[in-house]
Order: sequence, then structure tokens, then C-alpha cells
Amino acid sequence: MDKKFLKKLIFCISFVIIIYGCATKPGPNLASKAALIHPKQTTKAEVLQFLGPPVQIFTFPDGKEEWYYYYRVRNFWEKVPVVKEYKGEDYTEVLKITIKGEEVIDCTYYTITSPKKKK
Repeated sequence: MDKKFLKKLIFCISFVIIIYGCATKPGPNLASKAALIHPKQTTKAEVLQFLGPPVQIFTFPDGKEEWYYYYRVRNFWEKVPVVKEYKGEDYTEVLKITIKGEEVIDCTYYTITSPKKKK
């Protein structure tokens, strides 16, 4: 193989990887947004102002509502066959807000990690 061609190929691959890495956008940080929610103080309207509409809403007969917000933190390398098993993070952030009437009564933040595949 020609050395010039090999150098160009390495440059192109490196360039694509760098551009792909720069193109990913950070998502919402649900942990910091959870800090804005104060049970017995924050209203339903304020939650909508801070976080927007929830992804899921569960309504119960006693009038309580559970609002769920999710954000998946993806492994940067997840589309690269061999490397995806060894590098990066992959988990889902969950913010659960319990509301009764117009008042927040509980706010819980947690993460869910996908189980690793057995080899």
C-alpha cells in the first residue's frame, strides 16, 4: 500500500471520529434539575417551567400523579463493534416527581444501568 494513501486514510478516519465526537450534544442533567424541585414548596406549574412536560404521567384514584422524566446517557462508542464493550458509560437517568393537587409532595432521582451481556 502506498504511504501517502495510508496517511490520507488515517487522517480521514481520525477526522471523522473527531467530528462525530464534537457533534454529540449534551442532554439535560436531571440530577441538577432535581435540585430545583422542593417537596411541599414547588408547584406543578413550576415543575413544568423548569423541566417542561414529562415523558410519562401516572394518575392514581386518590388524586396523586407521578411524573417521569428520562434521559439516556449513551456510550460514545456504542456503534463501533469491538470497542463498545470496553469504553464509555451507558445508563438512564430517571426523575420521578409525585404531585397532589398543585403541590409537589416527593421528588426522586435515580439511575438505571443496563445489564452487561455475558460473553
